[in-house]
Amino acid sequence: MRLLPFTAVIVLTGSLSAADPELVSLAMPDSQVMAGVNVAQVMLSPLGQYLLAQTGQAPAAGLEKLMETAGFDPRRDLREFLVAASGKPGSSQVIILTRGTFDVPKILEAAAADGETVETYNGVPIVTISKQPSVAFPDSTLAILGDAPDVRAAIDRKSAPTAISSALAVQVDQLSSTEDGWFVTMVPLSQLPPQAPGGAGAGANPLAMLSNVQQLSLGVRFGANVVANLQAVSKTNQDAAALAALLKSFAGAGDLFLPKDVYTPAAALLQSLNVTVDGNVTKVSLSVPESQIEQMIQASHANATHQASGADAPVRARPPGRAAELPPSAGASPQRLRVGSAVQKAKLVQHVEPVYPPLAMQARISGVVHLNAVIGKDGTVQNLTVASGHPLLVPPAMEAVKQWVYAPTLLNGQAVEVVTQVEVEFRLSY
Repeated sequence: MRLLPFTAVIVLTGSLSAADPELVSLAMPDSQVMAGVNVAQVMLSPLGQYLLAQTGQAPAAGLEKLMETAGFDPRRDLREFLVAASGKPGSSQVIILTRGTFDVPKILEAAAADGETVETYNGVPIVTISKQPSVAFPDSTLAILGDAPDVRAAIDRKSAPTAISSALAVQVDQLSSTEDGWFVTMVPLSQLPPQAPGGAGAGANPLAMLSNVQQLSLGVRFGANVVANLQAVSKTNQDAAALAALLKSFAGAGDLFLPKDVYTPAAALLQSLNVTVDGNVTKVSLSVPESQIEQMIQASHANATHQASGADAPVRARPPGRAAELPPSAGASPQRLRVGSAVQKAKLVQHVEPVYPPLAMQARISGVVHLNAVIGKDGTVQNLTVASGHPLLVPPAMEAVKQWVYAPTLLNGQAVEVVTQVEVEFRLSY
């Protein structure tokens, strides 16, 4: 038995919880970040029942082995879990506390048979794997996962419970009493890994504004509708308003970022995102019909199956700057070429400058928007999709590029379409 499938299944089953008082008491007393899932409640929801049905039809190989060797089926035996982190700058200290039903003797036997290290600390068995989290089983209803020192410290707290900060305790109590899944951080997002980008020039990254968020809470309820509510506390009222504007812009341009063949419903759902501001607090809510989530999951599986079948012919790589023909039909001349951005830029004959969004200027957002473009035989822009760029900068970039005109590209004397990438730079005048 490997611990990696065991821990991965535990973390992913709930997908984001009532806060069991004992679980909370086992968290580090200096915890500033917590998340929890009421797995039992989620599994009883329509979405949970749908996911159970899917995994029941074809369980993953790792899950089958876990059930066979350890006698643990997370779909049946896991009730809730809580994740706690210190939130200290540069720290990755995390502990996972789970409540369920564990056949401890069978788990220990499977671990030993697999060559894992099994030890005892204060009467509690611990399974340890090199470069993997350790797992302790204080009793048949509790498992503690984390680095070995953190697991031992949690075992010590079982006999001498400690308390987290009162501010965090209030947030945990409020969220866990109303939400099936929740997350809360009492420290700035810039302190959490991966680090939220900030500082000079960071405006090019859509996540740059998150560095101004000082506290954040998120709750999710599962039912006929999956309802998510988020509150972000920023440094200033202006920061909160800028974050709200960013979220609204991203929601409005969701169809530009999400692949249309699979996630068109997701782009439509983003349009219903409700964003408000109350002083320095940005509030976001979204209600998604459970049936639409099922449709998106089915579409995602269908797309993955389509790609795995190799339906799309590969494009052979070419040195940078050289044109590469897309795979043509047998015996036919290529009707479209892939051309490097620098080569295509030299053919630009009509250039329209983008309009710098006032909100982006106010928020000191700059950077480059990268667009995938199809240039028609007549040199006009026929199609554009987003490769990367800040959500506030993408719409004006696309509006400008749609008006660009290139000199036609000829192949054997005949005009052909061109696939290329276009770069649009937004630069602030300091």
